[in-house]
Amino acid sequence: MLVHNFLPIPTSVKRHITSLLFIFFSVIAFSQSRNSLARADSLLFAGDFKSAREMYGMVVKDTTKNPGAWTRYGLANLNLKNYNEAIPLLEKALSRKPPVPVRMNTFAGLARANAAINNKTKALIFLDSAARVGYVNISLIDTHDDFKSIREDQKFKEIRQRIFLKLNPCMTNAKAREFDFWIGDWDVYVTGTKNIAGHNKIELSSGGCALLENWNSNASSGKSLNFIDPATGKWRQTWVGSYPNGMQDFINGEYKDGAMRFEFEGTRNGQKYIGRFIFYNEKPGQVRQFNETSVDGGKTWVTSYDFTYVRRT
Repeated sequence: MLVHNFLPIPTSVKRHITSLLFIFFSVIAFSQSRNSLARADSLLFAGDFKSAREMYGMVVKDTTKNPGAWTRYGLANLNLKNYNEAIPLLEKALSRKPPVPVRMNTFAGLARANAAINNKTKALIFLDSAARVGYVNISLIDTHDDFKSIREDQKFKEIRQRIFLKLNPCMTNAKAREFDFWIGDWDVYVTGTKNIAGHNKIELSSGGCALLENWNSNASSGKSLNFIDPATGKWRQTWVGSYPNGMQDFINGEYKDGAMRFEFEGTRNGQKYIGRFIFYNEKPGQVRQFNETSVDGGKTWVTSYDFTYVRRT
């Protein structure tokens, strides 16, 4: 009979093997957990909140230290209107000190849940906390039914305004507001007459960083975008009209002495010219638009057009 004599395995080797086995099975468990979490996330983003909730319930048993999993578990319940179940899950996520992107959505979720069950004080506290750490989903807070109970509250309006201004910083930039006197729906006349030249509608655009012009008349139509050129720090108007060679840039715009004053240049019939383009803020509901050119370097000037805007009522 053949007898095998095995040498005893040293204790240090046993420990090493045990460590390797622990790491191996931990990696498998971690991989399985990650796959489950990814599956749960896919269900949540697809709007299958019921299946997502069940999957997150299994995930958090193995990843109790993962604040993101707890948050999304809470959000799945929140979207199923299980508000009293969502709140402790979201609070558990906060207790695990989540990173900022997770924290702001957790705060927002708690605001939603508390507003939905009419706990207005807590809802406003959590919404304020969400705003302070960077929450900017203004569309959701403006439209979601869960916020209905607090939407008319003055504190809610203040928080909402802070979020809006964070998204639209031009709204609080004094220089970006210099041309607002031109905003409106206007009938445009040849200055000094009752002859209608056209109709113009000027709208605030790009979160308050620009004005969009919409011109229409029997002879032409066109649009312009008016904004502060970052290269110069001055206003610029880029115009595109319906007529031949209808593109024009008006530059170096400055608001002074009650008027926005642009400069421009070009070539007409082979002859170079310079121009002045001025919007006079005459009074509430009335603006004068004046355009003139010079072919002799500014010694003499010829009026291109002179319009008076009267705001439609």
